[in-house]
Amino acid sequence: MQRPKIVVAGALSTLALTGCLLTGAASANAADSGSPSSSEASATAPHHGKGQGNGHGKGICHRVPKLEKRIDKALDRLNGDAHTRGSIARMEQRVKNARAKHRDAVATFLQDRLTHRKELKPTLTRERTDLKAVAAWCAKKNGGNQGTGS
Repeated sequence: MQRPKIVVAGALSTLALTGCLLTGAASANAADSGSPSSSEASATAPHHGKGQGNGHGKGICHRVPKLEKRIDKALDRLNGDAHTRGSIARMEQRVKNARAKHRDAVATFLQDRLTHRKELKPTLTRERTDLKAVAAWCAKKNGGNQGTGS
């Protein structure tokens, strides 16, 4: 009899989790013992990439300009007219056309997409406001060197 894939995947993930926990417990015990291997382990700890985990916020400050452009581009697209692909107005027109042609299934599908786009607009607006606060923090922290990563 063949076992369901979900059961096998669950068993493998449990086994992997157990192995990780045991490995973590063994390394924690080695660190507590004060042995020379614990100092060697900390010396070979993985180095985080640029701006990650170093507590300076360089990574996010470096990405702020790109994120601002991305959010503004998405909001411009959503706010576009009926001729702009991805706009709310265009999707409203498509729903209206589908209903006029009595294509209920298509109209329902498009209406769900329209609802998602309408929900996305306030989220992006809020994210833009939050990102402006991050940009101000970066400018204050880095002395105006926003985007340079230093």
